[in-house]
Amino acid sequence: MRSPISAVTIVKNRTEKLSKLITQLEQCSPTPDELVIVWMAPPSDLSLVRSDKFDIVHKFTTQEALPIAKARNKGMQAAKHANLAYLNVDAVIAPSLFKDGLLALRDDTLVFTSVVFLPSDRCNKPYLQISKDERQIGYLASNDDTLPDDDNNEIPSREQEINHGKFSDDSICSTVFFIRKADFQKTGGFDEGYAGFGLNDEDFFTNCRALGLSLEQLPTRTFAPHRPNYQCPVHHLLDFVHNAQRFHSKWNFYPCVDVLNAYAKEGFINADYEKNGIKIKQLPQQENEDTPSSPVDHLTVTYTHNNVEFTSFHSPEKSTDLLSTTA
Repeated sequence: MRSPISAVTIVKNRTEKLSKLITQLEQCSPTPDELVIVWMAPPSDLSLVRSDKFDIVHKFTTQEALPIAKARNKGMQAAKHANLAYLNVDAVIAPSLFKDGLLALRDDTLVFTSVVFLPSDRCNKPYLQISKDERQIGYLASNDDTLPDDDNNEIPSREQEINHGKFSDDSICSTVFFIRKADFQKTGGFDEGYAGFGLNDEDFFTNCRALGLSLEQLPTRTFAPHRPNYQCPVHHLLDFVHNAQRFHSKWNFYPCVDVLNAYAKEGFINADYEKNGIKIKQLPQQENEDTPSSPVDHLTVTYTHNNVEFTSFHSPEKSTDLLSTTA
């Protein structure tokens, strides 16, 4: 008899994605034993949705909006089973996901799937159809070890503003991953001290390595719609810098140095940040400079050509003994 497992997801506005995820979970073999849904915003029409295949537990916020890290922690802690699977609400998952994950999951191990990012319209197809297309066209998972030097028309182009450079393995690992609840509790969960955009995933998986957890990748693939905020847009500069400083204070190295070097090259931060810490020298240009009171996080960036590689995370180095991994 297999061990029971809890699936966890968080949702704010993408309720249509939640409906599709529940349908996919119902088609899995085996299905999860429960689904914990954490609502990051006030209730909607789906806030009491049920399933004939498994229990659905709804967790609601008592405040206006729940930050991502806090929502994830709330869901993982609310799960009642010893085995946990975290899923992004827009993930397109394999019918065999829970069979594959449970077979691989052990104590002191975190298991994650490979991820293939696709244009949103292609993610509306059933998993098996997408998988068939993948074999015919040759999609590449964004955390594969080798991406082609030349553009592949079936993955987001390296030359597009939304997808320069390499993906971060760590930010992608969180799309779908399995972990024992006891091991998740050992990590302390996702650090709720990170503000806004960026580096919370990098911090969590770095913490897992530091605690001696083995990170292992399943051959099972997950499909997900490509969205710019999987990377690091320029208008998230303040969040990213704040979070990079917090990361450095914890781990004594800077993550995603390609992004930081690009910020330095464009003059947003000091070039000697590794020696003297990060200092913001200027902010990205606003379209309307006559409205200085506009919130910084709503800046409209005017760079449209020949930009440096602002829009991707580069995974932290994982070669040190302390941060070793089997991934």
